[in-house]
Amino acid sequence: MMSSKRITGYYHQVVLSRFRSVNQRRYSLMSNNLVKNICGAKNLTQTYRSTLIAERDIRNISIATRLLAQTKVMKGEGDHGLNLNYEDILKAQKDDKILIVDVREDEEIKETGKLPGSIHIPMGEAVNAITNLPEKEFFDRYQKPKPTKDTKLIFSCRSGKRSATVQEEMLKQGYEKSYNYTGGWLDWESKQAPTA
Repeated sequence: MMSSKRITGYYHQVVLSRFRSVNQRRYSLMSNNLVKNICGAKNLTQTYRSTLIAERDIRNISIATRLLAQTKVMKGEGDHGLNLNYEDILKAQKDDKILIVDVREDEEIKETGKLPGSIHIPMGEAVNAITNLPEKEFFDRYQKPKPTKDTKLIFSCRSGKRSATVQEEMLKQGYEKSYNYTGGWLDWESKQAPTA
């Protein structure tokens, strides 16, 4: 069994090594809080609980690190990682290897239509449909091949908030090439030329 000081040193090293080069101030405060949790333990049970909390926090921080570490996978305006803009969507619409998923509700799609080049899967069904539907059923429903974990996925909604939630869930499921169109339908619509 590791001593409390040894556990403290280990977690402090893990956290510092992961975040030394990324946003040092923010993550340094997080690592100090983890160490305080473990050091503040008065007995073995508290140490065990603090260790479990620290492990959970490190897993959560790991997801945030992946989001921060992946930059310029697709070029757009500047360095924005897994968040895409209008220009990125225009490029993606021309690439058959990229799956664009509009996660707005049925009523919204009936009102405006879906984002061009996308398939429509409502937010509440998106993760389940992509991860659990058999390939044939997915193709029958959406007329696109079921994405693999290597497929680039772009999620869009009205303003980018709901699609960010779906994107985060897909990242947790191991789909590391999941992107969010931050402007969503509102951005798309505002950039379309008015028809006379």
